[in-house]
Amino acid sequence: MLVKEFSGKSEKEAISKALEELNLTEDQVRIEVIDKGKRNLFGLGEESPTIIRVYYEEISTNLGEFQSIVSNILKYIGVDAEVTAKEESEKRIYINISTEDSGVLIGKKGATLEALQFIISLIASKKFSDDNERHIILDVDGYRERREETLKHIARQAAQQAKKTRRVVALDPMSPYERRIIHLELQNDQDVETKSDGDPPYRSVKVYSKRKGGYNKRYNDRGRYHKSSYYKNR
Repeated sequence: MLVKEFSGKSEKEAISKALEELNLTEDQVRIEVIDKGKRNLFGLGEESPTIIRVYYEEISTNLGEFQSIVSNILKYIGVDAEVTAKEESEKRIYINISTEDSGVLIGKKGATLEALQFIISLIASKKFSDDNERHIILDVDGYRERREETLKHIARQAAQQAKKTRRVVALDPMSPYERRIIHLELQNDQDVETKSDGDPPYRSVKVYSKRKGGYNKRYNDRGRYHKSSYYKNR
């Protein structure tokens, strides 16, 4: 965490100076007002500036390069888009693509987006040796946030179904990222258990009831589980 002080005739001016110099947005910093300053009324008394203290993380100097990589790939495949990148934490870079062709880039259940993210991460790891440990999150018009909420809803519905029927509820195949969301959403539910099963790309999450008649090895080995049409069509 880095700290730097800035001053201005007003708090707004001081913040503006800070963001311009640091090349950051307001949501990437924490601002503390040290001195609100004093205004000169009717030419009487001394005037002093407003002083703020800005806390921020050191930002990767390669953010512009990340944007260029994504922009060049999109240009090559003929997609007109605006690309923005920001470092959310020391090891996490968020890149958002804003375009009218969002459906093309997202693909079915985000499959195309996942493939693009893998390619971009691979290029970045080869190009920037110092960014090998950085995790790149590629998004298109906020799709990931919407998809995450959908997955959480599906997880809760699956848990309810498993507890009600005391049968195994198998969800559709998902990426590791999406399976992790399901596991995390249900990890505090004391009545169900989640397990990933199958081989990629058909690996999926199964939700078991912990009550009598719920999960046991016999169900798993013989594939005796319930899969409702609700989950089959998601």
